[in-house]
Amino acid sequence: MTVIDGASNEVVATVRVGDWPCALCYNPQNNKVYCVNGGSNNVTVLDGATNQVVATVEVGDDPWALCYNPAYNKVYSANRWSGDVTVLDGASNEVVATVAVGDDPYAICYNPLDNKVYSANEESDDVTIIDGASNQVVCTIEVGDEPIAFTWNPVQNRTYVANFSSSSISVLRDSTVGIEETMNEERPTMNRLPTIVRGVLHLGAGLGHNPNSPGGIGLCPAPCLLDAAGRKVMELHLGANDIRHLSPGVYFVRREKNNQTTKVVIQR
Repeated sequence: MTVIDGASNEVVATVRVGDWPCALCYNPQNNKVYCVNGGSNNVTVLDGATNQVVATVEVGDDPWALCYNPAYNKVYSANRWSGDVTVLDGASNEVVATVAVGDDPYAICYNPLDNKVYSANEESDDVTIIDGASNQVVCTIEVGDEPIAFTWNPVQNRTYVANFSSSSISVLRDSTVGIEETMNEERPTMNRLPTIVRGVLHLGAGLGHNPNSPGGIGLCPAPCLLDAAGRKVMELHLGANDIRHLSPGVYFVRREKNNQTTKVVIQR
C-alpha cells in the first residue's frame, strides 16, 4: 500500500499488506485504514497516524470490497468465493459476525439513514440487506443480471445498483427503521440544501428557522445537526455555521415543520 501526503502529493510510506490488495476504506473514529487482500483472504489494518500495520484479520474467501458503519464502528468485508460478509469491530479489530449472503458478493455499501448494509451478489443476481445493529439479514431483493456496483442517494434515501450483464440500474427505495418521518419527494433546488465549504455549513432559506410554523400550531423548532446515531450535535441557524470543531463523519440536518422531519446527510 502506498501512502501519499495530501498536501505535498509526495509518497510518505509504502506498507506491506497481503496478496492482491483490491479495496480500501477508512475508519475516522479510530483513525485506521483497512486494506482487503483478495489473494490471502485477510484484511490488513493500518494506523492512520504512524502508517504501521496494527492487525491482520482473517476473513472469508476472496474478499473483494469494504465499507464502514460509523454508527456502530464496524467494517464490512464482502467475500466473493465464500458468499458471506465478515463484520469487524472498528475498535478491537476482531471479527464479530459472519453473515451469509448471496453468491459472489461483489460490492458493498452503507446506508447511514437506516443503518443498513447492502451486499450486491453478482452470481445470484440479488442484493442482501443487513441490519447494521444486529448483523442480521433483513431481506434479499432480486435485481438485474450481475450486480457489481452501488451508490446511495441521501436526499431521497434510495440505493442504486448497477447490473453489468443486463445493462440496467435497479433503484431500491428503503423505509427508515425506528425513525418516524416523511421524506421530501420534491426535486430540491440548490439553495435548499446545506453545503459545507472549508469547515463552514451554509444553511439556505429552505432549511432555515422560522419561529412560527406557517400553517401550523405553536413554534417551529430550530434546525439541528445530528450525528450518525441520531444524537443532537448542535443547533443551526440560517447562513454560516462553524463546524470545524466536529470530527469527520456522517451528519444529518433536521428541520421540523408541520410535524414533519426532513433529514439531509452531510459528509464533512
